[in-house]
Parts: sequence; C-alpha cells; structure tokens
Amino acid sequence: MDVSVVFPSRNREKYVRRAVRTAFRARHVKEVIVVDGGSSDNTIDVALEEGAKVIVQSNLVYPGKGVAMRDGAYLSSGDVVVFVDIDIANLTPQFIEKLYMPIMQGEAEFVKGCFERAAGRVTELVAKPLLRMFYPELAKFKQPLSGEVAGLRKLFYRVEFEIGWGVDVGLLIDLYKMGVRIVEADLGFKEHDMKPLHALTDMAYQVAEAILKRAIRDGKIDEIQAREYISTIGKIDLGGAGFV
Repeated sequence: MDVSVVFPSRNREKYVRRAVRTAFRARHVKEVIVVDGGSSDNTIDVALEEGAKVIVQSNLVYPGKGVAMRDGAYLSSGDVVVFVDIDIANLTPQFIEKLYMPIMQGEAEFVKGCFERAAGRVTELVAKPLLRMFYPELAKFKQPLSGEVAGLRKLFYRVEFEIGWGVDVGLLIDLYKMGVRIVEADLGFKEHDMKPLHALTDMAYQVAEAILKRAIRDGKIDEIQAREYISTIGKIDLGGAGFV
C-alpha cells in the first residue's frame, strides 16, 4: 500500500522544509501534501520547492484544522492517509512510520497516536470525562485529542469532519461507531509548542461540542442538557499555556 502524508499548515514556514523532507524519507510514502490555511508567509513556496503537493483550504476559516484534514484526505491518492502536525520539532521518519505500520500489517484500519508526556488539560478536564460518560469504550485512549492519526483513505469519505479543533475526537467516535478496527500507537516523545490559554479555551468548547453533538445523535443526551454542559465550559480552570 502507498501512503500519503498530510500536513495542515498556516504560517509555519520555518517548519515546512524539514517536515516535508522527513515525510518523504519514511517508507512507502508516495506523496506529501501541505494544506495551507491562508498563510501570509512563504509556507506555500517552501512546500513546493521541496516537492510537496500544495492545496489551499476550501474554506479559509481559523481554526480550520478539520477543513484542512478533509481536503487533504479527499485530494490524496495513497491507500493510507497520515495526518501529522507540521510544527513537531523532533519529527523523524520513524515517528511517521509508527502511525501507519499497524495498518500495513493488517492490525488496524485507523491508528491514533499517543505520546510519553501526560495528556493535556483539555483532554483531562473535558474530553475524557465526556467520553467516560457517553462513550466509555473510548476512555481507554490515552490521548483522544491527538492530531497524529492514520487511516485507510476510503474511511475518510464516510465520516464527518468537524471544522475546527473538535475534528480529532469526532473522527475517533465516528469511526468507532462504524466498527472500524482502531489501535493507539505510542510515538514516543513529541517536542511541540504549548498553546496559549485562549486557544485552550476555544479548543475546550469545540471538543465538547463535537462529543455532545454525537451523543445527541446517538440518543445519549438531549439538546437542552448538552447546551447546559456547554455553558459550564468557561468555568473550567485550564490554567495558563499548556498542552491539549
């Protein structure tokens, strides 16, 4: 099977060259796609110089990670699609390979990456409590909000991509409900920038909305209860800057 590596990106010029070169060195990778979210720097030029396929997001919203992932999946050609954050400072070919090898070996159809560090505040204070409540089978995942994932390309035509930060947990729930074989792969240490408090707060809202929307769909909660929970997000103490 061939692999497409997709990097959602917006104003990440300083990371692009290394990320694209690293992805091309991973085994079975046939194409690297940079999905640009409206950069004002030289992200696109650098990506093209390194041989990446560049796509401009079909909807230039921010945060628009889900739009970037959807566009990358739809316009990829590999049997397996891997999504990786472009700004991982210690990215290696082996890091990327760990995501898709369980699929290559027939052990899974979708792989969720996890890391050595503890899960972040939005994960521990928002995502995991809601998953334990509505989807307890998924509570075993150490980092359900991880943005490093891989899956068979055909699966991504059958799921809904949330526009923003809720995309990762939304995919996890939807693929689980479809009966897809999912495993979590330990990717080791990830050197990654912490997010400011305002970004964590926005993410908390969007993650909660993604989970609760699916809980409503699956008859686990009604809309009034869901709205009541959403209204309490602003009271959760997420501290200062931190990991997701």
